[in-house]
Amino acid sequence: MADQGGIPVLPEQDFTPEFVVPVNQESVARARRAVARILRISAWVQVAGGGLIIACGGAVAILVKRDLGDNWPIAVFISAPGLIMLYGARSRFAGLRRIKQTWAAAGIPEVAMHLSHDGLRCGMDGAPPVFLPWPTVVALHLKSWRGQKSLLIQLAPGVTAAAPGVIGLDHPDVQRTLQRKQFGFKGLRFAVTALRRPPEEIDQALAWFTRGRVRIHQ
Repeated sequence: MADQGGIPVLPEQDFTPEFVVPVNQESVARARRAVARILRISAWVQVAGGGLIIACGGAVAILVKRDLGDNWPIAVFISAPGLIMLYGARSRFAGLRRIKQTWAAAGIPEVAMHLSHDGLRCGMDGAPPVFLPWPTVVALHLKSWRGQKSLLIQLAPGVTAAAPGVIGLDHPDVQRTLQRKQFGFKGLRFAVTALRRPPEEIDQALAWFTRGRVRIHQ
């Protein structure tokens, strides 16, 4: 079988009736902790920045009052950005709580991908699995960003949650993922570190179930 997009070709294998790509749960748990830490730090930075701006507004108000008399609108004008930052920090803390609650309720999926002759089933983080019949999948793309590799599933043009055989694309979390274009494509994505099968094996299984039509490209 020819090499496609720089993915090394493995010896032919019989993947009948299915090929399962388990989730590296330890890697996902580490990634979640990192995301939570970043969001928490960002929120506290906003709190500190907002507090500093408000303190500056208060100091200016004291100086203005000493020289020009009571002029509180100046203090309000200076402090307004700080108040906005504090409100934004409050929203970030609330968002972090929602994310952690979603993670706790959903847990970590055991399976990332399930390939069969019918199509591709994807385990989603915080959402029910998505099923894509093979005609709805154009290709998978192996891309790198800041040293992290991801597999992106490129959907056929016009594929929506109402497409024949498609299941799960209408979930709000899945829709938010699909709206974000990454590496020039809109589609579902998986961090390679979160997969317990290498891209080479996944590519070979894709070729088996689609007769070589769907492959991984770099």
